Amino acid sequence: MQLNSSIVVPQDIRHVWRFLGDPLTAPLWDRSIAEVIPLSTAPVGVGYEAMTVGPSGKRQRFRITQYDAERELAFVLLESRLFRRAELAFQLDRVADGTQILHRIDLDLRSPLLAPVLRLMSPNALGTDMEYLREALAKDAHD
Repeated sequence: MQLNSSIVVPQDIRHVWRFLGDPLTAPLWDRSIAEVIPLSTAPVGVGYEAMTVGPSGKRQRFRITQYDAERELAFVLLESRLFRRAELAFQLDRVADGTQILHRIDLDLRSPLLAPVLRLMSPNALGTDMEYLREALAKDAHD
């Protein structure tokens, strides 16, 4: 199962990369993340691991699998009761109005019964998170 959402933001690609490429900014725009705890001591890049803590206290571990500056960031969820595999990616492209951000989520569900529920709920949730990302980037540009 794949979910996609994209937005165009007025910030230049370097600014967007600096913000998105830093895992610690995720709580500023992703409503499912209240805190990011780095698990790696190495600089952020391929192989870097972090744990996210949701508002409910739920913890999830992620590993960065793609870190191509100003182009693409991808990471996998390391443990999940719902998914056999979950990979999340952001692809950045320069456009006339700023930067296009494509957010892709590839899911391999443990139960096929989850697919209809996710297809109904996820587009709105993903679109809302992308709007929060737009707002966070605008705020970051003014700070």
